[in-house]
Amino acid sequence: MPNKERLVAYLKNVSQTRFVSARELAEVLGVTDRTIRNYVKAINTGPSPLIEANRDGYRLLLQNEQTQVIDSVEESIDSRRFYILRRMFKNTERGIDALDIADTLYVSDASIRADLAALRKLAGKYDLVIRQQQGRFILEGKSRNKRRLMVQLMRSTNHGDTGFEVDIQKFLDEIPLEEVIKIVTRTFEKFQLKPNSYFLQNFILHLAIAIGRAKEEFAKWQTNQEHVETGNVVQEINHCLAERFGIELLQEDSQELQLLCDGEFRHTDVELLEFVEPQVLKSLKRALAEIKEVYLLDFNDQAFKKRLLLHVQNLYIRSKQQKFSRNLSLLEIKVKYPVLFDMAIYLCSILSNDLKVTISDDEIAFLALHIGSFVDNQRKAETKIRAVIATPRYNSNEERIKSRIKKELGEEVIIEAVVQDLLDLDLSIQPNLIIFTQMVSEKKWDFFSQAKTVTIKEFITTKDLNLIRRKVEEIKQEKYKTFLEALLPQLIEEAFYQEVTERVNKADIFEMIAEGFLKKQFVPENFEEKLIERERLSATSFPSGVAVPHAIKYVSYRTGIFIIHSRECIEWEGVDVHLVIALSVDQDDSEDFNKIFPRMIELLAEEVNVAYLNKSENRKDFIKRLIHLMTSNGYYTE
Repeated sequence: MPNKERLVAYLKNVSQTRFVSARELAEVLGVTDRTIRNYVKAINTGPSPLIEANRDGYRLLLQNEQTQVIDSVEESIDSRRFYILRRMFKNTERGIDALDIADTLYVSDASIRADLAALRKLAGKYDLVIRQQQGRFILEGKSRNKRRLMVQLMRSTNHGDTGFEVDIQKFLDEIPLEEVIKIVTRTFEKFQLKPNSYFLQNFILHLAIAIGRAKEEFAKWQTNQEHVETGNVVQEINHCLAERFGIELLQEDSQELQLLCDGEFRHTDVELLEFVEPQVLKSLKRALAEIKEVYLLDFNDQAFKKRLLLHVQNLYIRSKQQKFSRNLSLLEIKVKYPVLFDMAIYLCSILSNDLKVTISDDEIAFLALHIGSFVDNQRKAETKIRAVIATPRYNSNEERIKSRIKKELGEEVIIEAVVQDLLDLDLSIQPNLIIFTQMVSEKKWDFFSQAKTVTIKEFITTKDLNLIRRKVEEIKQEKYKTFLEALLPQLIEEAFYQEVTERVNKADIFEMIAEGFLKKQFVPENFEEKLIERERLSATSFPSGVAVPHAIKYVSYRTGIFIIHSRECIEWEGVDVHLVIALSVDQDDSEDFNKIFPRMIELLAEEVNVAYLNKSENRKDFIKRLIHLMTSNGYYTE
């Protein structure tokens, strides 16, 4: 997120009740006071100023809170790094000149060198090296790892609805993305294949990278290989590309595309057990049985188990051959669906141990999607809002009102009674919402003072339905806030809020967490080992500067949240962390805990939210800020 966007986001969160000083903003963004003044000046150059300034500091103007301003102010740092990497990706031998790139992007050479330092750190995770030779920077390593790095950076730049398409088009240059999509969809239709939107997006991304490599004559990367048939689908796509654009995909890329298709479509018309190896079937059965015990989910849907078994068999083949499927939305899945991701990690830990293979984070994310589809289908009906209609009875109009509300809002509202006068209502009925079609004297319903009210016309309109919807959302939002205000202070005990001033490492943090929970008898003696075990599977840190360590299983005796603020940064798997939120979860509390965990992870993925929490002065202030974030933008959960 660019600094100007971070500045506006921070002001939106904290400046509703006060002005924010330049010094505070400078600390959050890691710049000088003068730079903050320049940022504000640049943001306010538009037709209507966005930020109010006075001697006390800065405040976001209320009328402009919803304005989307930053994309036009400056290009994203992530997008700039994507551009730099793409140039190195194309110019494999000559590399790039930092000064030339700086001139092209109208930024300082210091900014480009900072970008290169960040890219060098990221490249190291993919066994790649960025070397400087005679003033030029060259990306060295296997072509497969280069493509993995490109996919990762593309994911990080996809913030908006159009980001994916815009970045894909960069690989294709003058070839229209729409034409490529048409070729792919028509080919799938020709072979009577019906891909879901997620697979189609992933396939298009890999195809675009392959086209980019073919256009730039990346054949010199190839080793001599025997020709391998890649299947009718990819052959057809290759033929269409050659005929339409004069491009022929490289052999390695054709094989990878077919591998993707095999994982999605292969072996759907043959006997399942003829394809699946016995050890895979045995391991998956054991894994699902353990997940049932740990997460209280019974995977009894035969269609789901068949799809999952086919996927795991293909995963097993890919892992043995070290040909991993790359997932377009790994970080997005990890952030948006943390519980599903943890289930997938647990599943993979069993499969990996039984089958003696290494399972990548990308494969874990694919499995999270499979589990998510099952959970979504098995989800219980939403908790409905109890409503009462108060309206005169004539010409069956009350039934028409009830029928219309039930038809339009039946998934959210249950009508418990229709009365002419609230005094006629059975006192055992305690509604959340009272829907009036006429003004009613307050004294008649003050014993229902906890209920929200809304007045609609006797001949109900779309506008009336929208009024009811808004009230329903208000009720859900208030219920969620009340739930958080009661639960979070219980979870974050006084002893579970720690501020650290000296430099510490990850091992020190794990020891501190385990000791803190053990003193209160929240966890077993080996809890520190459980934290380390979970960390080995996949890092619990996020690029936003926060880490959320926890065990794989629900091993705790009580549920709690342990907060550690560190003034000095903690190096955590390549991420500089200042805030640690450790979790101890009792299985009996899983239902309540899952109402806060996904939302918390979603918020902690944003750097500006982590900075907002890091400004907390004490435990009470931290809880207040956390509740403010979790209920922001009208958020609620069922």
